[in-house]
Amino acid sequence: MRKKNDDIKALFEEIEKKHFSISINNERPIFVQPEDRILYRSHRILLILFFLRAKTGLSKEVVACVDFLLRNSSFQRDFVVQYFKEDKNVVKKYELFSNVSNFNEQDKNIVQYKSVPWDIRFNDMFLYLYVRDLIIFVGSEKNRRVKISEFGLEYAKKLESIFPKESNFLDLFGKRIIEDRTIKIITEVIPNSYWKENEELNY
Repeated sequence: MRKKNDDIKALFEEIEKKHFSISINNERPIFVQPEDRILYRSHRILLILFFLRAKTGLSKEVVACVDFLLRNSSFQRDFVVQYFKEDKNVVKKYELFSNVSNFNEQDKNIVQYKSVPWDIRFNDMFLYLYVRDLIIFVGSEKNRRVKISEFGLEYAKKLESIFPKESNFLDLFGKRIIEDRTIKIITEVIPNSYWKENEELNY
């Protein structure tokens, strides 16, 4: 119990470092997209940790990068090509991906800022999963990593049918993903190759 309290305190400290404050909005929207809900987003993060369940856990940055790909499926094809380009089974991997994916038009007008694509609600999502004993945190305070719990493993088996497209994509990588390569492709290769980076608009 003490360790859980320490981890929760660490999450709150991370939120406070960013100078965020809690606000309450009494105006309920007419309709909220399901993918915008913390419940939906948190379960998709759990799905990532279920498929890519490294023994040492995953860094929050890698979780953010993979979540970015699940939210922006039009970049999945580019990621697969770049990630597996040195793999002798690259053609097979690409064929598997092509068979299970719908190709969406890419937005070529995205501007990239040199950072991991981080959702300001990620810490809220991690807290949501943590207090329900679905994930645990491992490693030192400076190198905190997130890992699916034993209870989370059983729970997450039900998510594959809820997120079939995401599950098919994650299944391409086996049980682990190379973190440095993943972060580099998301923060450098794809932006430099496919996005208009810091381009000035001319009117």
